[in-house]
Amino acid sequence: MSEIPADFRKLFDRLSDPTERDGALAEIEALGPAALSAMRDGLRDGRSEVRRWCAYWFDRHADAASLHLLIPLLHDPKSKVRLFTVHSISCEHCKTGEKTIDVVPHLIERIEDDDSIRVRRMAAASLAYGTPDPRAVPVFRGILETESDRKLRLHATLGLHRCREAGLI
Repeated sequence: MSEIPADFRKLFDRLSDPTERDGALAEIEALGPAALSAMRDGLRDGRSEVRRWCAYWFDRHADAASLHLLIPLLHDPKSKVRLFTVHSISCEHCKTGEKTIDVVPHLIERIEDDDSIRVRRMAAASLAYGTPDPRAVPVFRGILETESDRKLRLHATLGLHRCREAGLI
């Protein structure tokens, strides 16, 4: 990890404080591309709130290298970090340019293995609303066969419908 400039250390401290977070995020946003290096370093910060909000920032500012740096956060001990990471790596609406990573296996893994229902729901929604993929079909079917959670089932139903419309089933 490179040395984080003092001004970013202060901003990261503010990300950890709910009363300061919005202001810190606005200041980071105003920095634009100049924030990229420090925000990458923030993904490895010892404070979960800093990792969480850095992952959030990359939803709209990700490049190929940054997306790859997000992948380890899918296994973060804090579910809120994993939740924001799932969205940041998978939201096609928020990204410009070419996809640089295959997110489908990562989403499937979170659906099948995460202990947080919120993370599992986000991964299922991302898979359902993303570009239809044949690898998602058995996952969606499995959800409908074994899960009782209404939202997971809703995402699976939508995902299967979209896969059917795309001619994948």
